[in-house]
Amino acid sequence: MLKAVWFQIHWFLGITAGIVLAVVGVTGAMLSFEDEILAALNPGVITVQPAAPGPLAPDQLLERIRANAPGKTPTALMVSADPTRAARVTFAPPPAPAGAPAAGPGGPRGENRYVNPYDGTLLGDVQGQAFFRFVMQVHRWLAAGDVGKQIVGASTIGLIVLSLSGLYLRWPRRALDWRNWLRLDFGRRGRSFLWELHSVIGTWVLPFYLLASLTGLYWSYDWYRGALFDLTGTPRPAQQGPRPAGPPPAPAGAPGAGPAGPQAGPPPTGERAPREGREARGGAPLNLAALWPAFVRESGGFSIATVRLPQGNAQTLTVTYQPVNPAHERANNTLVLDAAGQVREHRRYDDLPAGQKLMGSIFPLHSGSFFGFTGTLLMMVASLLMPLFAITGWMLYLDRRKKKREARAAAAPVAVAMPDTAPVLVAYASQTGTAERLAWQSANALQAAGLPVTVASLAGLAPEALAKAKRALFVVSTFGEGEPPDAARAFARRMSTQNGHAGLANLDYGVLALGDRSFSRFCGFGAELDAWLRTHGATPLFDRIDVDMEDAGALRHWQQHLGTLSGLTTLPDWSQPHYEDWRLASRRLLNAGSAGLPTFHLSLERDGTPTGWAAGDIAEIGPRLDMETVRRTLVALKLDGDAPVQHGGQTLPLRELLARSLQPAQDRSGASAQEIADGLKPLPHREYSIASIPEDGRIELLVRQTRTPEGGYGLGSGWLTHHAPEGARIALRIRSNPAFHGPDDARPLILIGNGTGLAGLRAHLKRRVRAGQDANWLIFGERNRQHDFYFRDEITAWQSAGALARLDLAFSRDQAEHLYVQHRLKEAGAEVVRWIESGAAIYVCGSLQGMAPAVDHVLSELIGTEALEQLAAQRRYCRDVY
Repeated sequence: MLKAVWFQIHWFLGITAGIVLAVVGVTGAMLSFEDEILAALNPGVITVQPAAPGPLAPDQLLERIRANAPGKTPTALMVSADPTRAARVTFAPPPAPAGAPAAGPGGPRGENRYVNPYDGTLLGDVQGQAFFRFVMQVHRWLAAGDVGKQIVGASTIGLIVLSLSGLYLRWPRRALDWRNWLRLDFGRRGRSFLWELHSVIGTWVLPFYLLASLTGLYWSYDWYRGALFDLTGTPRPAQQGPRPAGPPPAPAGAPGAGPAGPQAGPPPTGERAPREGREARGGAPLNLAALWPAFVRESGGFSIATVRLPQGNAQTLTVTYQPVNPAHERANNTLVLDAAGQVREHRRYDDLPAGQKLMGSIFPLHSGSFFGFTGTLLMMVASLLMPLFAITGWMLYLDRRKKKREARAAAAPVAVAMPDTAPVLVAYASQTGTAERLAWQSANALQAAGLPVTVASLAGLAPEALAKAKRALFVVSTFGEGEPPDAARAFARRMSTQNGHAGLANLDYGVLALGDRSFSRFCGFGAELDAWLRTHGATPLFDRIDVDMEDAGALRHWQQHLGTLSGLTTLPDWSQPHYEDWRLASRRLLNAGSAGLPTFHLSLERDGTPTGWAAGDIAEIGPRLDMETVRRTLVALKLDGDAPVQHGGQTLPLRELLARSLQPAQDRSGASAQEIADGLKPLPHREYSIASIPEDGRIELLVRQTRTPEGGYGLGSGWLTHHAPEGARIALRIRSNPAFHGPDDARPLILIGNGTGLAGLRAHLKRRVRAGQDANWLIFGERNRQHDFYFRDEITAWQSAGALARLDLAFSRDQAEHLYVQHRLKEAGAEVVRWIESGAAIYVCGSLQGMAPAVDHVLSELIGTEALEQLAAQRRYCRDVY
């Protein structure tokens, strides 16, 4: 609940303050190297050519300045130890015209001019200064006065909340693993990659944003600035009246100086105003020529020095300077000399208390220059990245809203269960709305088949409701590294605190797990839910289906299971099919005379280089209807089958389109051919394990013919084994099935299957034989050895050649008592355990009803349920069952 609240706060602040923060960040980055940029843009103004015999002494320089600017009164002079840097002079503002009101606090300001330190010539205007002044105004107050200042201040507080809440929201399960925090995976796609950019880069820059925001509030709120002075024990500066909006009192460049030059005004933070006029009781003006050597001697050298020129009969001289190697550009020292050159006051930055040092370093901390050039560069990069978070945050927000709208659109009234009918529970756990949408689509598909359905979020699913359910489908997403979605965290906690028991023994279930394979714990929450349900006695309707980034193939596999569950095998695919053209090269009946249904070995070829696949992958077939069915539809609709129609960007006869579509309602008689075409939905695909490897140059299938109660043929098997003539075009697409891909090494392999499940096992055997990996054990079962030993010659040849280390066969009808593969597995239990201990992997392919759970039960008895789950987690126990 707490995480959900913080998530709402985080996204709300992100979409409201994000744009302002992006502007503030970019303008702050532009100001990072303002002095260096201005110097580069103004050669001959900010920088000068050194000349012999060297720069003039300050008193001589002042004489030249007064001569070159008659009628102006210098109030401050800045000189640099760098022979290439210009000096800078501040002139007092002109007196107000007679009768004009007196200037208020803060203005008018004096004039700043750069001066050639070798001859006193006043240099030209600084190019680019107005631009940076405007950038500073935008940075501090959006160039909108007090209103903008308040907006920037509020957004700065928002940045602190965003930074801390973002850290909390992405806190990984393995918090001590730095990779979880800082590693950016460029292999991720879509929303996952956006989240990666947003969260990982956000972690990189989080310290910079906290530092910039905590110091930036110094200029936003008087109460905050006052609290800092009080907290650090620093005397508050004398009240100077309201400070005009603009740059901080002494930005990067020189002590007490703005970007254009020194400004008359209060000393840097933490310094007391020098006592320039306290002893002005008369006497001659101060002799700067005599006092300057005393300053150089007492200071021990300087990099930049600003002389506050005494006015009238002042008897002290104040010089603010930076030592040769200052801690930062605000690490200013102040030296006060009397008329005799004696030190009246010498305040050194290094001697200040820690609190005053901190207050004197607010701006360097804010800009990053406190940590040198590297700190400034990193703060600039972090500031430039601020728009990234506004953009990715908005994209994530809009994507989330889109998926929520899709989920609401998919939600429809579901059938109300009759008192004697237990509804199918469809429960979801969604982070962005995808799982919720798929749950509603699943519920609607079941409802279309006439099944009553209840849809619920795991967040509100009471334990007793789950215990009462007879059948349940779970559609759950995984957040980050195996975490449950925020709304399902309470359910996940209940899972972790309840010990395994048979409390769900009456529940049959299926799990659709959504995730991103680039994360180490791909579909982690779905896997945990699946294991928890099994531990509590629930029985899987089929193996968990893991979906990588809404992979269409995995979702089609889920749809096929929905069709099996509902008994409605004509549910259309959710995604538009995109098949390739293959050719039925050959078809051979393998079990002539069998008591079972006819089973065929089919070979399909494709012109050119065949599409690649791996052993364990699936062939999805786009079936077609027989021409007699199409003819009856055309007669009922009173349409010509040769009528051309537009579909999918191509023109084709109506008969052709009807052959690969769900048939329209016959009460549409009178509609035009194109109207019929526009309303057609494609026939659902059918899945078959591929029984060959790419090196064979063809796809081979093992297909058992199925029959309908009315005596007709099954949709896919009827097309492949009966209606399609040899040479016919077959619509086929390959679905990667990584959960059933073979091991990468030569470890021993135990292959267990029955019936047409031999197809998937055969592909693995062919790959292993070709690679010279002979540690293979096949356990296979069917009805009769005489008729149903598929690929007999091939398998026995492998055994004779030593490529099949062991072969166990279970033909159920060849003896009085039925014998199945699980019986052979149990008989060889000791040898099975030995193979497992030597590192063997177990692959099971075939019937989910009967064979697969029986094999699972025997293996659990042999090595224990926990050990079997560990094998599954290590991908040493893999199943492709249907």
